[in-house]
Amino acid sequence: MSIIEKAVDKLSTHDKPGVDPSNKESMDREIRDNAAAIANQKQERQLDSATVSEHDDLSDSTQDPAAAADACDISPKELALEGILAPEGGRSREDEEYRMIKRPLLMRAFSGANTSGGFPNTIMITSALSGEGKTFTSLNLALSMAMEINTTVLLIDSDLAKPNLSRQLGISEHPGFTECLKDETLDIGRYMMKTDVPSLTVLPAGQRHTRATELLTSNNMRTRINELASRYPDRIILFDSPPLLATSESTALAGYMGQVAVVVEYATTPQFLVKEALGMLESKESVSLILNKSRDDFLSRHVSGYSYGYGKGYGYGAYGER
Repeated sequence: MSIIEKAVDKLSTHDKPGVDPSNKESMDREIRDNAAAIANQKQERQLDSATVSEHDDLSDSTQDPAAAADACDISPKELALEGILAPEGGRSREDEEYRMIKRPLLMRAFSGANTSGGFPNTIMITSALSGEGKTFTSLNLALSMAMEINTTVLLIDSDLAKPNLSRQLGISEHPGFTECLKDETLDIGRYMMKTDVPSLTVLPAGQRHTRATELLTSNNMRTRINELASRYPDRIILFDSPPLLATSESTALAGYMGQVAVVVEYATTPQFLVKEALGMLESKESVSLILNKSRDDFLSRHVSGYSYGYGKGYGYGAYGER
């Protein structure tokens, strides 16, 4: 019987006829004591509740940013107006073009052949210059590959100087690749962000770093690549990389890659710059070219794939400027 129930029982007994008056004073005293005990108990509960609330507030303010990132979902469907492929796939011209682009990349990734020295399932998406549409290509290619029945895709924003992919997905403020390269003790899996496409995960670039090239050539970088590429046999890892002629980071990253896909803007990028960019790659055996922004009349006369009509660029200014 609780204290409240005992008090109620005492009160009812006190009011009953035939109760000995000599016990009335002691009963009144006991009732007062019970009432005081009830008040104290209520006050203690209020203090406990306030303590729990304060603890919860403290937990929220000191929450691990990696845990917060893991709980945040990305919805490519919301990017449909940006020209992004529908996550469920379809039969549009763009869907078919990306199916044609991804097929040889997937075949090399899972063939077991290793001509470049890197893991075949690691693919770097780059370009010669800024503005050719490599980030747009990376995201659409990741979505198309994620539609495969037995394939999972990890899309990494490795453009640490100018993380356009993270900005486009609205996750530029989240920690990610940079933090994991700076601190080898961090669990990189905690910084990966889920999307509403079950087979697609994204790793943000994280905080901008002035020594990005040094981070990408560190021993920790090699360890991270080995860990990511060998953890799951069905995983494709796409790296959205800086342009080859804009910064030294892309050539540093290319040294770890099993494949490199270079986006070339149709009728805009001079051929000699494309050749110069390709010359910066040590291995040429696993390099692919993706023609971007080609006109419809060109497609109708020559090819039915390997192009699309929209791309995101970098704009003007020195590379990495805000």
